Amino acid sequence: MGQAKLPDDVFLAFDDVALRDADRLVFRRSRWTWRPGEQWAILGPNGAGQSLLARAIAGEVPVAHGEIRYSLGDAAPEAAIVRLAPESQRALITAESSFYQARWHSGVTEGERTVKQFLSPASVEQRNRFEVGNRRRGDREFGQRQRDWIRRLGIEALLPRKLIFLSNGEQRRVLLVHALLRSPRVLILEHPYDGLDVATRRRLQAVIHRLMHGGRPVVVVTSRPDELPPLATHLLLVDRQRIVAQGAKADLLRHPLVQRLAASGADGRELPPEAIERKPARGSPNAAPLVELNDVTVRTGGQPILRDVRWTVRRGERWVLLGPNGSGKTTLLSLIQGDHPQAYALDLRLFGRRPHATHTVWRTRQRIGWLSPELHLHHPAAWSCLAVVCSGFFNSVGLFQSCTPRQRATARRWLREFGLDDREESAFGELAHGDQRLVLLARAAVKQPDLLVLDEACQGLDAAHRAAILDAVDRLIARTNASLIFVTHHTGEWPRCVTHRLRLRAGRVVEVKPLAG
Repeated sequence: MGQAKLPDDVFLAFDDVALRDADRLVFRRSRWTWRPGEQWAILGPNGAGQSLLARAIAGEVPVAHGEIRYSLGDAAPEAAIVRLAPESQRALITAESSFYQARWHSGVTEGERTVKQFLSPASVEQRNRFEVGNRRRGDREFGQRQRDWIRRLGIEALLPRKLIFLSNGEQRRVLLVHALLRSPRVLILEHPYDGLDVATRRRLQAVIHRLMHGGRPVVVVTSRPDELPPLATHLLLVDRQRIVAQGAKADLLRHPLVQRLAASGADGRELPPEAIERKPARGSPNAAPLVELNDVTVRTGGQPILRDVRWTVRRGERWVLLGPNGSGKTTLLSLIQGDHPQAYALDLRLFGRRPHATHTVWRTRQRIGWLSPELHLHHPAAWSCLAVVCSGFFNSVGLFQSCTPRQRATARRWLREFGLDDREESAFGELAHGDQRLVLLARAAVKQPDLLVLDEACQGLDAAHRAAILDAVDRLIARTNASLIFVTHHTGEWPRCVTHRLRLRAGRVVEVKPLAG
């Protein structure tokens, strides 16, 4: 990768570039010129190679053939370009604790950093704490920028909280502030809106608009055409690990690939709830309750996270759970899963039992199928897809005990149900993001659960994979007759089998509504 002199009217150039993905050469013969003043976005379906391309732009992967040239002065690409991606969140949480769901177990959590500490000059600029020198002026400037970005992303209330205790969406906002405080010459944002509620997405849109309007190069990498920034001037369209088109955004919005990604209907495009065909609810007021919460209040560090929550999920009911980031959804789900230590002291019943001992929690988990962003982030990439599905029998992240022939046959049936029977020996990390999610859905289904809890199952997926997930959930429910709790930030982006809606705001239940009956 060279730093040869570029013409004044070129900011970055791909010259006959090829990249290596495992043992294959991809993006062969790629040529691309980025000129000053242009704002580019990268658009393509899941598995198209957008992340590999973004990593190459950021100088994080070697070029197998050709050359990437930059006009960055004396700065190296890896210093001048900051890339914020889903794996950035994985790296942050792994650094804080290697223990899955450590947020609920403060006594065993390695990570002790608060958001304020993570956003300090020492953390952002990686300063040596023994350094001698006068930084007073720099600290004042840093403090001004820090306050500005904290306000614009709305994370003031998060500053005293530990990183490990933040929700998925809260972690993403904090990571973005950290990236912005590094003052990168170029900022690459991969799937920046994943896991964010409507209000936070608007805040982020305003931040991206401000950066672009001020002349800062920002590259948004996405699978959703509706997430393209209005100020983006040019598009790189990517499919099957090659650049299929490039040029002015206004011209490429009519490209067939863009039209396919923007396809409407059950593929996940946001529709009003009343436009979605629904099946009648099978639950009834007399059906057996699976989850019962009676005036449940949860506090963390003295702050109320849930307030007087009353909610009953009965057999045959399928719920969608809505609410903004920080509304208490993650805490509510952790109580149902038995991961939260306060579950033992609350008026909570799961399948008719109080979670008063470890063995009752274990029996409860055997009746719940689970999928969440944290589970996806922590899942070992090297395990085979069959092993990942089999791990669902044991509620483990990775497979550490032998399965019976019957269990392996059941796991294979679910992979076949979701069209992945030819990938059972493939490494989980080799699959496209959407196919990984289908494997995790098979993992949730494998023990024929009474209750299926799916937290942001469509997060980060393109239209085709969103449609596949929603269709797979409907098929799973039809096959198992399980009850369902489905969490999403996108209105209408839930399976057709949903029968009820629960909405949280600031830890309180603000809506309980049947959608069919």
